[in-house]
Amino acid sequence: MSKIQIPEAFERLLKPKRYKVLYGGRGGAKSESICRALLIIGASKKTRILCARELQGSIHDSVHKLLSDVISSNPALNDFYEVQKTAIMGKNGTEFLFKGLKHNITEVKSMAGVDICFVEEAEKVSDQSWEVLIPTIRKEHSEIWVGFNPKNLTDPTYQRFVVNSTDDMWVKKVSWRDNPFFPDVLNKERLALKEQDVDAYNHIWEGEPDLRRNGAIYGKQILKAREDDRVTCVPYDPGTEVFTAWDLGYGDATSIWWLQYVGRELRWIDYYENCGEQLDHYVQLVKSKPYNYSTHYLPHDADHGNIRGESVSIQLAQMGLNNQVLERENDLTAGIELTRQTLAFSVFDRDACGAGIKALEAYSYKWNEDRMSFSKTPLHDWSSNGADAARYAARAAAMTKGGRIKTEDPFKQNHTNVGWMGS
Repeated sequence: MSKIQIPEAFERLLKPKRYKVLYGGRGGAKSESICRALLIIGASKKTRILCARELQGSIHDSVHKLLSDVISSNPALNDFYEVQKTAIMGKNGTEFLFKGLKHNITEVKSMAGVDICFVEEAEKVSDQSWEVLIPTIRKEHSEIWVGFNPKNLTDPTYQRFVVNSTDDMWVKKVSWRDNPFFPDVLNKERLALKEQDVDAYNHIWEGEPDLRRNGAIYGKQILKAREDDRVTCVPYDPGTEVFTAWDLGYGDATSIWWLQYVGRELRWIDYYENCGEQLDHYVQLVKSKPYNYSTHYLPHDADHGNIRGESVSIQLAQMGLNNQVLERENDLTAGIELTRQTLAFSVFDRDACGAGIKALEAYSYKWNEDRMSFSKTPLHDWSSNGADAARYAARAAAMTKGGRIKTEDPFKQNHTNVGWMGS
């Protein structure tokens, strides 16, 4: 059989791994390289290959056409494979099958003996589909290949395979740079868009999640932290004090970040969130950590009593936590900007802070249907508590930089007292 070329960036597709994940922007040759690798494997041994996508109205929606084109362009492949209307068969018994996940989930669950499942356009695949598909591909040494162009930071596929990648995954971001056959006509388009719209360019050509329309408030900052390897394993330094920042709730969740400065580096070393617990639960948790504490920073409404008794600040002090109540924040925009600046020199422990990082990535502005635009008000949802606590953490960080900058709350101002549960 004549040699089939695969760009160097994709050669690991031919080596065993449970998950092989390729994501990125246009022009990276992801889909064609995956098809070439699948055809090589299928020609070398009998292989059952399922090509899946979230929605497949007909065979024309699948990767069937791309596989057929690769086969027809190579005489040896053309002789080996028989391209049928809804399948592709090899002389050695290899077969390519094509299924949509969402409307054929029962049929997919009943499929047995799949060696490789290639999920194309995987940015559209739901959590429900993944939860059904993954245990279905259970043959010994079976593999799941994933190819996609990222859309939103919070999409299930991006979260599952990029944000929360594990040791049994080969995850690679590819771009036009990895394609030795990248045509000049596309390069001219790429350069033109880079001049016209940097955000659109980063999404379309560099394969970054689309931050233009999802209203992400801290999306760019967390994405940059990941690219700079600042979301990693972050050790606790016992020689440096730890401070915490809280967002308080009862019917809503209470969130706590743990941080410390090591030199000029701000480390976010831990995160916790829970709902419906009394204060003593959080106090016990904080005390159980092996950290050398300085101050626990609370939102402005923590120093006001309510019908249940003393203020949160007083209660925490009575239970042994040295705390400071932040001034009321009348300018939310300024608080968000301070947080963005703080995130630029922060590092996060990817495991201990995983839930908090997800909250920061998902925190977004409200969408106004009438105006078809995002408002200046953040959406209040599950991500708000962690994001609010992070904003308080940024203010606390500005107060605890070892005396190098302000030592008082940058938002200090006169404010009107309100009940801590009602603001």
